[in-house]
Amino acid sequence: MKELFFLITLLFFNLALSQNNISEINGKWIKLKSEMKDGSKLFSRFEEDSTYVEYTINANQLCFNLNPIHKTNQSCLNYTLTNNFIKTSQYSGYIIEKITADSLTLSEKVDDLTNDKLRRFYFVKQEAIVLKLKEKYKNKKNIIASKLFTPKTESTIEIELNKAFKNNYSNFELIGNLKIFPREKRIKTQITFSTQKDSARIKTIKKVIDNSFDKWKLTDFSEYESIELPFVLKSEITKTYWGIKTIFFTQDLNELEIIYGGKAEDNRKGSELFNKGIKAYQEKKYSKAIEYFTESYKIDPKNIDALYNKAAVLFESGDKDNACNVWKEISNLGQVNGKVLYQNYCD
Repeated sequence: MKELFFLITLLFFNLALSQNNISEINGKWIKLKSEMKDGSKLFSRFEEDSTYVEYTINANQLCFNLNPIHKTNQSCLNYTLTNNFIKTSQYSGYIIEKITADSLTLSEKVDDLTNDKLRRFYFVKQEAIVLKLKEKYKNKKNIIASKLFTPKTESTIEIELNKAFKNNYSNFELIGNLKIFPREKRIKTQITFSTQKDSARIKTIKKVIDNSFDKWKLTDFSEYESIELPFVLKSEITKTYWGIKTIFFTQDLNELEIIYGGKAEDNRKGSELFNKGIKAYQEKKYSKAIEYFTESYKIDPKNIDALYNKAAVLFESGDKDNACNVWKEISNLGQVNGKVLYQNYCD
């Protein structure tokens, strides 16, 4: 029975991949979707299924980039290739499950982690996506960029804007779009909404973006008259943070809060409660552990492990009915292991 009860403390995984012929995996790959390796619905606080991920693979390095426009925060790992496994650390890597000229399926392999804690990724070659979208827009002269089909820049708009403001920030948000005109070699920025009517600041923002033409790579976009990139921007000054943040491909200001606002703080609080739950369990304070795991999941609903631990503590403390209710809840969230536990101990 003891194998049923486990408390997840911290999940570590490194990136990796694989294949017999290295030339087949070389290149740039864009993630189309992901899932848990056991077939469960993706449930990760670190990654939404819609998140942009680009893997660049060469002879001995795997680099991953989470921004479709620039690579300022790109990270790289060295790897070794053995058969269908690319090993990036002593304990982890990726298994190549399938590869064709244009598609790649990878699954994580981490020692001592089961398939319900590992992910599977489906990739398409970047060149294939570009060709498909160029065909889609072949009769268009003016297009709106997307994460999968966008001009890229060597720098970031954020860096240039923060330089221009010279620490003279104020609190405001705005919505706009920039239009790149490849043939005319110019950019025009339009601000459609702003929470602050400070014309000097808005003029500075427009000037920085309008003067950024030479920083953009337009190889795949030279045939279009214009390429539009919608964006939202937030300028903020508080006791702990000051600066300018931008998000492209949206005109929804709520996305600023999702990415830069309370989400990180919620994760911190949820993690703190999660760790308190583990400590309470180790001290056999079961009711307190259940309380902590309940609050942890309430604050951070992406932390499915808090529910698993809550059910395990309930069962071990003799409350089978409520443990079964939690396993049922986990099962309804598309988690295979939750369904198995419910069937084994509750049906």
